[in-house]
Amino acid sequence: MEINLFLIVFMLLIAVLAIYFPLSGYLMYKRLLKLGTHSEGEKLKLYRQTILWLWILLLVVLLLIPLTGMDPRDIGIKWITVDTVLLPAWFIYPGVVLYVIYLLYNSYLIIALRRSKETRAKLSKGITDTLKWFLPITQREKTLWGYVSITAGIAEEIIYRGYLFYALAVIFPDLSLLYILLITSVIFGLGHSYQGSNAIKPMLLGLVFGIFYIVFDSVFPIIILHIAQDLVVRELYNEKDHVVDNRAV
Repeated sequence: MEINLFLIVFMLLIAVLAIYFPLSGYLMYKRLLKLGTHSEGEKLKLYRQTILWLWILLLVVLLLIPLTGMDPRDIGIKWITVDTVLLPAWFIYPGVVLYVIYLLYNSYLIIALRRSKETRAKLSKGITDTLKWFLPITQREKTLWGYVSITAGIAEEIIYRGYLFYALAVIFPDLSLLYILLITSVIFGLGHSYQGSNAIKPMLLGLVFGIFYIVFDSVFPIIILHIAQDLVVRELYNEKDHVVDNRAV
């Protein structure tokens, strides 16, 4: 492996994930706040930028495969492997059960939110004003958010779980799996720090996704779960339910 190139790419990705993403998200939020009204154009612009950046970062990671001799399986691009030899059964089996429950729960929420105004009102009640600025409301926003969900599910899981788990283990060989899990969760949370106080939720979600990644040793189940999670967000608001003003979104 070309360790110099590998290290350079790692440092660049960390800079983007932990510095650029939080800063650009915060500046976008300030711009939306300054407008004082629901701005569909600005929000669609943010969604498109998110899609573009995530595909660019994913492409950079995938280019490391031919350039450094890295195996796709190193970053979780492989079939599910539940290894009860290397990992204790008390960790594996509850992890699998919790994954199935969480996936079914998100699937249920998508259906329930689409059908029930009361469910939408109940689940959206605790969302902060800061986060509301970024969530899809109009049909155009919801359509583009669907592409954001698919992009984030694929790109973020390969990057945050697959690549970062592997890169940290290569660059810091003495680092334990527990510390790698915690570090990647913090970086994932930092990438969503534009959400303000709500950023703790992505950090905890990164921790849960990381545990599932360890359980399955594959990014594919986590990609599916991540997409489902983001599609739940797509259904939280309906423009027919809300009068859109400068305090509602």
